[in-house]
Amino acid sequence: MNEFEDSLLIRVEQAEQAVRQALEQQDEYGAEVHGADLANLRRLAAEHGVPVAAPREG
Repeated sequence: MNEFEDSLLIRVEQAEQAVRQALEQQDEYGAEVHGADLANLRRLAAEHGVPVAAPREG
């Protein structure tokens, strides 16, 4: 794995965590913003062939 992939995977995990925290705090706007960021990161990963784990339910 290279630095780009490592950085991207870290950002995906951070965005997933931010979405979970926003949902726990019932912050719909925050969840939407972080969810959009997460979607963009997942799209970027797919475009570059970086495997990203499926989103965790919960």
